[in-house]
Amino acid sequence: MRLTVGSVALLLTACVLALLLRNSFVSAHRQLGWAVACVVVAALLAPVVDLMDRRIPRWLALVITMIGAGAATFFVWFGLVVNLDDGFDTLSKEAPRAAASLEGRYEVAREFRLVERVQSLIENLRGTNDAAVGKAASAAGTYFVCGILTLFFLVYGPRMLRALFAQFGDEHRRERAERRAVAALRNGRRYIALAAAQTVVVAATVGLVSWAFDLPAPVVLGALAGTVGLVPTLGIVVGGLPALLLAAGLNDWRDVAVIGAVLLVLQIVEAFVVRPRVDRATVHVGPALPALVGLLGYELYGIGGALYGAAALVFVIAWLDAIGADDLAVPALGVVDT
Repeated sequence: MRLTVGSVALLLTACVLALLLRNSFVSAHRQLGWAVACVVVAALLAPVVDLMDRRIPRWLALVITMIGAGAATFFVWFGLVVNLDDGFDTLSKEAPRAAASLEGRYEVAREFRLVERVQSLIENLRGTNDAAVGKAASAAGTYFVCGILTLFFLVYGPRMLRALFAQFGDEHRRERAERRAVAALRNGRRYIALAAAQTVVVAATVGLVSWAFDLPAPVVLGALAGTVGLVPTLGIVVGGLPALLLAAGLNDWRDVAVIGAVLLVLQIVEAFVVRPRVDRATVHVGPALPALVGLLGYELYGIGGALYGAAALVFVIAWLDAIGADDLAVPALGVVDT
């Protein structure tokens, strides 16, 4: 290797630019996260606006959609916060008691220091929940700005996409880019809609079973199972472990067996019945990337960052999948990529 003045200058410039980009992201990561979340919400709400646009003026469809989305978000958030807050109070008392019962019966639980780990988990969850409630209660301005930004993307997003496609000079390239974007949006929306439906079903099932066996905080247990169950193939079992732990510590072995069987059946149905059909109808996501992106989003923005980050990941994977499917279909269509 021979270092020249130009190569040294290029290396120093690259280092300076990397530091500038890093510092810019650190300073504005929250605002960038808001923008990504608004783009995701706008992409999910756009079909609703288009559907109502067939019957009523578009401006009225936009107003109704935004008001409906805001009202639904408020009522769901309020209901979850009230129930989760009560549930965490109950779990902070009952979960250590269940862990102590298991330590008294099983050597492996004592070696694992189950009580200590459960108390640490409860404290982390309590801190996260309190912080989320405090931020939500004092962030009306943020929600207003995000609502305006979402409305902006609903109004101007299609125009921005058309302007982007117009930059392609070659007609075949432009048509291919449009085809890929449409396929990515369609498959990403379908996947997220089906994932949301699965979350509701799993949360309701685990919550009802927990309530039937008189476990503490059934709403929290159902919410944990449904949310973690978004991770394909193994999420339902992992998310249902708190319910299984409480049943093992507070109830008899029959209740543990029933709850374990319910979790196992839900996971088998998800992995061997639901997942193949969802993958064929939408896009294959897999368990690794959603877990990694969810953890990273949680560290940066909390629960909202984990959910919106995973949703943004679905759209990215859907776009990459659309590129691969389109490339395979190009020879059959007789289109030559020059």
